[in-house]
Amino acid sequence: MSISENVMVVETEALYAKFELSRGLNFIGDEIFDYILSNHCFITRERAESDPDYKQIIPYVTIKHGDMWLLFQRKSAQTEARLHSKYSLGLGGHITREADDGSHNPIMTGLYRELREEITLEHSEPQYIGVINDDKTDVGRVHLGLLFEVHAESKNFGLPEADKMSAAWVKSGELAGYQPLMETWSQFILSANSNS
Repeated sequence: MSISENVMVVETEALYAKFELSRGLNFIGDEIFDYILSNHCFITRERAESDPDYKQIIPYVTIKHGDMWLLFQRKSAQTEARLHSKYSLGLGGHITREADDGSHNPIMTGLYRELREEITLEHSEPQYIGVINDDKTDVGRVHLGLLFEVHAESKNFGLPEADKMSAAWVKSGELAGYQPLMETWSQFILSANSNS
């Protein structure tokens, strides 16, 4: 994605006035979709990455198969240098103006595009889980995650951009060993699942 490409954002102050968002995974209903779809705009990614007055909307999806999660590790070829070498429980991406074509929900259009581009596997329909928020890190201050979950029909998968990311199935009980090396959003997800 080009740094000059336009990405979907909402105004941070207005978002916080509407929803109680704590740091971590917030179990907010899908009314947040209506809010985002009615109150978003598009600004250049270059501006969005450094302007905390806006939150970039990121559909973020975890992939499970039975008692296993697909654990990703980001490589240095990825765009976001602040996340290089970090482990991740999910895939996510920005929503561009092209996804907002008026005929579909641009959030879901962005989510399905991310799944198509990042991984090949047979999976269930994405289920919305909640909102990931973090104002203590440079990345988190300018992003808002909409967490989804899919279930893979088998352990078979492919990574079209293997130069940017690796992945492996890890049992739920073994994920804690990776937590210190996970990106913040994945730490939130793992903590929420450990407490449920």
